[in-house]
Amino acid sequence: MVEEQQPARSAEQGDEVPASAGTTDPRGTGTTDPGGAGTTDPRGAGTTDPSGTGTTGRRRRWLPRTFDALESPAYRSYFTAMLFYFGAMQATMLARPLLAYDLADRAPIVLGIVIAANNAPSLVLSPFAGALADRVSMRNILIVAAGLMAVFAGITAVGIAMDVLEWWHVMVIGVFQGSVMVFITPTRRAIIGGLVEERHLLNATGLHTMSQNANRTLLPLVAGVLFARAGAEWAYVLIVVLYVVGLGLMFFTPVQGAGAARRRNRSSSPLEGFRYVWQAPPIRTLILAGFVITVFGQPFQHLLPLAQDLLQIEADGVGLLVTFFGLGSLFGSTTAASLGDFQRKGLLLIGFFTLFGAGVVGFAVSSWYVLSLLLMLPIGIGHSGRTVVHLAALQTYSENEMRGRVQALNAMMGGLIPVAILGITGLAELFNARIALASAGSVILAYGVWETLFSRTLRSMR
Repeated sequence: MVEEQQPARSAEQGDEVPASAGTTDPRGTGTTDPGGAGTTDPRGAGTTDPSGTGTTGRRRRWLPRTFDALESPAYRSYFTAMLFYFGAMQATMLARPLLAYDLADRAPIVLGIVIAANNAPSLVLSPFAGALADRVSMRNILIVAAGLMAVFAGITAVGIAMDVLEWWHVMVIGVFQGSVMVFITPTRRAIIGGLVEERHLLNATGLHTMSQNANRTLLPLVAGVLFARAGAEWAYVLIVVLYVVGLGLMFFTPVQGAGAARRRNRSSSPLEGFRYVWQAPPIRTLILAGFVITVFGQPFQHLLPLAQDLLQIEADGVGLLVTFFGLGSLFGSTTAASLGDFQRKGLLLIGFFTLFGAGVVGFAVSSWYVLSLLLMLPIGIGHSGRTVVHLAALQTYSENEMRGRVQALNAMMGGLIPVAILGITGLAELFNARIALASAGSVILAYGVWETLFSRTLRSMR
């Protein structure tokens, strides 16, 4: 049983916890150990310890505060690999629904079915993905997953070039891609806790999300232009190349998680994650917040192809919408990363997802493309800021050996996205896309207001 209102501070043996030569006093000003192995001075200068996973001692700063976590060589290697990894993921998120939508003569319900099929495996496989991440090398999981995703993208590119694909082929391939993504999502998040010190978790999580958002500003636009101007197969060729480069760079990241199963204090069962979350009210509250924003908010970016009919645009216009969403997301994650060890995470979290909900409602009622582009900025800020603060809080309040399973249960909410997407696209078929998108945004906005007025646990969370 973990304490109800305090972040977990226990240290796990093995590769999951960064080595630290010195200690930090309760005031956070730093102390020098008796052996003089390392110090953390009041200015936060710090030297890199031998393991390369943390910073101790006196050192001249070479990066702004926003990039503190990059002073860790281990995290820096991981960050570089994920730049390409995220590029492939963002390009795929645009190319897959666009391809299915075109092949199905732009039927909204088919778009919903394809997206739902891609997310469905999360509901079944997430507990097992989390247990695996807590037991074996997280780096190796990401390497194998990148290889599989490159193969699936290559198959799609060949199918397009040979003119043999139907929309249901895209759906089937999407199921396999979604199954692999179930193992990617909790692993890429949980590995951060083993690469940086706890005081850098918010910063490292923010940089991780910044990397994702930087790709969101560029790669969907590039994929959209390739899709519209050169052919859909070239968008998938780009995806293959990005995954292969990311896979190669991932070998430079230290192995994390290996041996955890031999030195754990808790059961390695997937069910242990459910028990752990239920016994920890702060984590339970965070999981509930993640449920609402994931189920009702995550479908938004997948359903942007609907904007082709709402705003009378083509694939490259959708790509530009995603680029503006990425710009807003980049600003949101940069802001969150710059806050350091911010002590009002609960209120910050509420503010971010309330902004997201209000932005989606505004986008749904907009008929002007320029206004819709501008609205993508606050939508991106709210979405990305919420993601950074939420994931960092989950890492902070989780014990080291449970991080994979906690992140997996959070990602498991993605398995409910198919129900939400089918509901939203069903509303679009019965009424119109504006009513459908506005309904989803209204749920998030209402939840933000409710949390502000009535949820003491989340508001008081540090």
